[in-house]
Amino acid sequence: MSAEFIIKELEGLAEDGAQLSIVMQGPLLKTNLNDCALICRHWRQLFSQAEIIFSVSSCDFLKSGNHISGLFPDDFVTTVAEFDTIKRNSLKVLFDCADIIVKSRDEIPLPPIKNDTNSLNNINLQIESARKGLECVSRKYTLRIRSDLCFTSKKFIEIYKNNLFRPRGKYGVFSQKVLISETFTINPITLYKMPFHYSDWFHFGLSKDIKDLWECVRKISFPDSVYYQSNNFLKNTNLLEKRFLIRLACEQYIHFPYFKKSFPHLKLDYHNDTKFVKESLYIMADNFIVANLRDMNAYIKKYQHIVRKMSKHTRIECMSQAILDEIIEDPQSNIDKVFSKQTKISNDRMFWAHDRRTALFRRFIKKVNRFLAWYRSS
Repeated sequence: MSAEFIIKELEGLAEDGAQLSIVMQGPLLKTNLNDCALICRHWRQLFSQAEIIFSVSSCDFLKSGNHISGLFPDDFVTTVAEFDTIKRNSLKVLFDCADIIVKSRDEIPLPPIKNDTNSLNNINLQIESARKGLECVSRKYTLRIRSDLCFTSKKFIEIYKNNLFRPRGKYGVFSQKVLISETFTINPITLYKMPFHYSDWFHFGLSKDIKDLWECVRKISFPDSVYYQSNNFLKNTNLLEKRFLIRLACEQYIHFPYFKKSFPHLKLDYHNDTKFVKESLYIMADNFIVANLRDMNAYIKKYQHIVRKMSKHTRIECMSQAILDEIIEDPQSNIDKVFSKQTKISNDRMFWAHDRRTALFRRFIKKVNRFLAWYRSS
């Protein structure tokens, strides 16, 4: 298929989304029903002809929790006594705008991923809902995305088109590159030495590629989820990496099996197992387009502070397309340059805990606050 044909195809996709399936996946709860309805309606307004699929991972107002087929309004508790007007209207908007609403098989959360948070690990719910939603996809291109995230414009298609035909090396597995987020796509030569950690907030690309990726994903076992509660860390594990309780990060569980299938020699036994760190970078460069969420006009209520501050606070530990381009241009000569440049920056960041300017500013503010506290009490 010629590049010219694909470009025209993507331009047509941006017009009305006739060849696009949007898989929204996540919980549908009384507390987030209105937000889900607004985002679903936004997708419909942005792509009038797209196939919109809402794959529900958990729901607290279904009449039965065992639905795994398509859902209808009657499956939900919608009596006046149980729902106010806003929630009833939100549910109506959701069913008016989505083509298919499905409920994945019930799963339960795992213990927290890290020792510095109380948030439960919902990875198995994510896996079930992603698979269930992708089963319903019938269009050529798919945007699989968490249900609390949206792009307020079509710029993500333009970014995809502009980066799609960059050179690919021997590690290319997808038929066409897949667009992912820079946020939580870890640069494994910096603060977190975690290879194959590619962001799972969304995937955009050919439906076949995205279906194949998720077909390889397996649910995480309870022993793996608490692995470092009873096992030692690898030697030279840094303080940030020691926060993890899980054997592999969720993003590693999702992506590594797919590439392991094509390259059986690869190994990833622990979250900071660096035996194949260079290969993880080559695989990223050959298979993914890494986009900045701000450039795509992304909105995610829970993490908007991260989206806004991406360039300032998380630029070091996350992988940018600019660094990937250096790897693509000449892997053998550029990889060492990338390593040395990023390692220097990350070591400085590790010392200061943040970038130096931010660290000094915070120390100054603490001193001012201590002085004001002393002055008020004196």
